[in-house]
Amino acid sequence: MAPKTYDDPFRHTSLVPYVDVDTAPPNIAKMIKVHDFRRNIFLTLAHSPGLFPTFMGTIGGCFRGEVRTVPLLDWQLLVLRVATKVGAKYMYDVNLPVCELYNMEQAKIDSIGASPESVLAGEGPWTERDRLLLRIVDEQLATFTNKEETIEEALTVLSNAELVETLIIIGTYCTLARIIRGLRVDDDQPIRPPQLMDALRASVTPDQKH
Repeated sequence: MAPKTYDDPFRHTSLVPYVDVDTAPPNIAKMIKVHDFRRNIFLTLAHSPGLFPTFMGTIGGCFRGEVRTVPLLDWQLLVLRVATKVGAKYMYDVNLPVCELYNMEQAKIDSIGASPESVLAGEGPWTERDRLLLRIVDEQLATFTNKEETIEEALTVLSNAELVETLIIIGTYCTLARIIRGLRVDDDQPIRPPQLMDALRASVTPDQKH
């Protein structure tokens, strides 16, 4: 049975109503309320109570340094690149504070929309590792695959685990971007910076050795 929905004053663009957390099944409501503030994407994903927990498990794993193999700022570089290239503003806006909290270089944030050609030409503030990650994203978005030489070169910098996880992250966030864009998920209401940063410190843990 689909979750009940309700009239929502915060819904302006979404093509589906948001799930009412007060009437959602307890396990779903708990996942929706993972933060003390509202996230419209959670209220959208909750329409699929069977897949929502599993999908959030994958995304939640990216938040945890003890689970994630890819370094935190590599993960965020991948996410911002996907969000920028596919036009998923909501996803960009939600992840930018993570980049700022963990000190991603401003030059990289400012250059995240750089063309694939400029990345390949050696332009911009990118390290060799950054360039490989960006190439993997750009090739995946363009062709749903990668050139063999890109993967071979990536494996001189990334471990097997990091490479596979990179592709999982790209695919997961592309799925999220399709939901955000396809259903026109509304931007979240502004969150006070101290509250937001405290929540991010609690939910996003730094890198840990595996």
